[in-house]
Amino acid sequence: MSSVSLVQCTTYDQQTVDQAVEQACMLADMPDVAGKRILIKPNILSDARPDQCITTHPSVLKALIHLLRKRGAAFLCMGDSPGLQRSNFQPRNSGIQAVCDEEQVPWIDFTKQPHMHVIPYTRGKQLPLASILDDVDMVFSVPKFKTHQLMYATGAIKNLFGLVPNLNKSPCHVQFPTREQFASLMVGIATIAKPAFCLMDGIIGMEGPGPANGVPRHLGLLLASTDALALDYTQATIMGYDAKTVPIIQEALHRGFGSLPTGYRGVELSSMIVKDYLRIEQQKKTSFLHALVLPFFFSKYLRWKVKRERKAPTFLAEPCIKCRKCIDICPASALTMQNKQIIIDTKACIRCYCCHEVCPASAIAVDELHTP
Repeated sequence: MSSVSLVQCTTYDQQTVDQAVEQACMLADMPDVAGKRILIKPNILSDARPDQCITTHPSVLKALIHLLRKRGAAFLCMGDSPGLQRSNFQPRNSGIQAVCDEEQVPWIDFTKQPHMHVIPYTRGKQLPLASILDDVDMVFSVPKFKTHQLMYATGAIKNLFGLVPNLNKSPCHVQFPTREQFASLMVGIATIAKPAFCLMDGIIGMEGPGPANGVPRHLGLLLASTDALALDYTQATIMGYDAKTVPIIQEALHRGFGSLPTGYRGVELSSMIVKDYLRIEQQKKTSFLHALVLPFFFSKYLRWKVKRERKAPTFLAEPCIKCRKCIDICPASALTMQNKQIIIDTKACIRCYCCHEVCPASAIAVDELHTP
């Protein structure tokens, strides 16, 4: 059974969130955590303030800690690795480090001695993953309800990409340029991580050009499930997508990683669907030939095709704060700073939108929004 709980929660007031998180988790049949060692994996794309709605809200994480301790968990820890993380990173701006300090939950640095893994469904690709995976009994994925410029929506499965430390992530976009290939990588990592439970912060989500430069959207909702795929399917449905066409969901179904929701508990799903949600315009699916066969022989051609079909990002001079984060994360070395402006080599750009994800000033635009 892959049921998903939907619980209304209109505020981040801690007492209210504590009650709503417990209700959501219990309705979703959270597994027995008594005596277990648990890694809580929030979504920290960048260490942004809670009101920017880029990260999992600290009150949701605190509520989950309270519940897990109430249910007898033996050990709790928390960690994530933003794309430009340096060693000893702590999420202070987001308020998440304060939660760890107050609740005496260790913050785990994923960059320290990660372990190499062969990632399923990627033709033998090896990536380092946080070593804490080998020391815990359960992983709880706690994503934020957000759109995603490349993958349309980011949820419980995509959240686990953060187990790959810092700049080891961005080169993956060169090796897996199509959405379908990148989805295979995400599902492969999730297959290794084996999330035991997922809780999504949808009290205030993000619409528009997510996962970092969208705008807040009040939904007043928490979602929970033992099945990451069922949770992500539900999120995509609420956003107004045909959920089975979202690449990560499609790939998870193909690989047998989870299942579609068999039922909903709490509020009715139909009452939560947002008809005017500002989401990313879906492009035509890459054919089986281009997504899976050609990479063995014609990787340069495939990258050319992807670049032709996707729009290159536009760099806006006025809001740019010259932080150079876009330059640092670009896996194709397509960006330079000239006369205090970011210059893009559109021939080198692979349209992965990593620059868009890390820009703290909304100075990068990608025009692929769907207006309902």
